[in-house]
Amino acid sequence: MLPQYSEKYAHASMITPEKNLDHRRQHGRFPKSAPPRTVILCYSSRFMKQVLQNYAHQQCEECFSKLYYLTDYPSVAIGNFGVGAPVTALRMEDLISWGVKQFIAIGSAGAISPKLTIGDIVLCEKAVRDEGTSFHYMPPSKYIHAPQRMRLMLGKHLNKMQIAHRVGSTWTTDSFYRQTSLEVKHFQDEGILTVEMEAAAIFAVAHVHQVDLGAMFTISDLHTDQDWMPHFENEKKWEGMHNILKAALAAAAEE
Repeated sequence: MLPQYSEKYAHASMITPEKNLDHRRQHGRFPKSAPPRTVILCYSSRFMKQVLQNYAHQQCEECFSKLYYLTDYPSVAIGNFGVGAPVTALRMEDLISWGVKQFIAIGSAGAISPKLTIGDIVLCEKAVRDEGTSFHYMPPSKYIHAPQRMRLMLGKHLNKMQIAHRVGSTWTTDSFYRQTSLEVKHFQDEGILTVEMEAAAIFAVAHVHQVDLGAMFTISDLHTDQDWMPHFENEKKWEGMHNILKAALAAAAEE
């Protein structure tokens, strides 16, 4: 059971993002621009390219060069920092230390529920902790819930825009290539809707640092017939991504 040293929760971290950013500042790698209030976390490089083609933007400098301010949305930026729980949690820590107050994660997920199909949208309310990162932030538990305020705000804007969606749970795993049919059946029976690789970790970081965060997915692949059926290039998936971005931008615009 993670972590191996369970008493760690009572002790401060030896390495902190504040120390890391100070080191970058000393070596001229700290941005001169002010931090955005909201960062949208995007896990798809290809979708990120589409966003930068369609939205006016300005690239952040130095250590946050993968972050882009969206010109028409004051104090909102979008960044693609990679895939997976550890790298996303690390980058969130840096951004929080810099001054970012809230996050919205948008990405794709595999469907576990047979009620879902390609392009469907899920607003995540809780995650099964089957990755490792969240256990270094919070004591062991099966589930971790999304911060409520942002989840409700995203739901409000999805409804206002008449974007069909489901609210439900996800299974967060570290290993894309070790999802077994037995696990899929188990989580199907529990009513879990999707599988992805970041939600549990980012929920944990948000709770520990008391920042707001929400997560939405669009379905890109199916796990529902004890087989894997990828549809990563399906236009309905990309349409779903653009819809959750619109809802994210509307939510980010609220104070």
